[in-house]
Amino acid sequence: MKQLLHYLGSLKRLFHYLVSVGVLLGLWWLVSTILPIWFDNPLAKFILPPPDQVIAKFIDELPKLWDHFIASGLRIILSLTLSMAIAVPAGLIIGFESTLNRMLSPLIYLTYPVPKVVFMPILFVLFGIEDGSRIALLTLVLSFQILLSARDAAQSIGSQHVLSAKSVGADRFQLYWHVVFPASLPAILTAARISIGLAFATLFLAESFVKPNFGLGAYIVERYSVNGYLWVTVGILAMGMLGFLFYIVLDWIEHWLCRWRFRGDNK
Repeated sequence: MKQLLHYLGSLKRLFHYLVSVGVLLGLWWLVSTILPIWFDNPLAKFILPPPDQVIAKFIDELPKLWDHFIASGLRIILSLTLSMAIAVPAGLIIGFESTLNRMLSPLIYLTYPVPKVVFMPILFVLFGIEDGSRIALLTLVLSFQILLSARDAAQSIGSQHVLSAKSVGADRFQLYWHVVFPASLPAILTAARISIGLAFATLFLAESFVKPNFGLGAYIVERYSVNGYLWVTVGILAMGMLGFLFYIVLDWIEHWLCRWRFRGDNK
């Protein structure tokens, strides 16, 4: 926790975040002002409320939003943890073992392009219609992305690194632990960051259409159904903030685990 606070406490990094937020708020205000002028639609002035109204309503809705926020966050955390536990070892082994890679790659290529939401009826039967099916769907989506990245990273490890480890007597486990995993870790963490966007898109669908409806996705859809565009934008803001927190934590984890990549980096 101390390291995380130190990471977040960098004045230069904090300045960059504040500038980004300021630019985003400025663009948001500009678009919300222009929309009613560009579109001859009586709803145009309500679809994207200005940031000051949304922030005020966000603060007002915070007691209600908090439970939705926590529910969505826990689903992402659990799904990402399960995905890493399943996909990282599998991807590293498939990528590093050439025979296994040749055997399983066609299966991966065949199943990866299939939208994972088509498996929802099967997941309903196996895990029920509550959180089990949501988490299973998210884990399925995340696992494929992480598995492919781990496999490709392990596959690209230079033979000189493997030979160096073998020359000092490293066994198979030590080879994976001291060579394959560290060399692949940056690619795995990059895949985890990319997967966060996919996870939120999938989470929105799962929370919107899977009963019981609870979470930020459900909050947004319920308000949209009654044309509550201000509340919809509040939910979108909350989802963006949750995603931002995940990216911050993943960036810190990368700085912590891959310190050799950031030596001399004062960002």
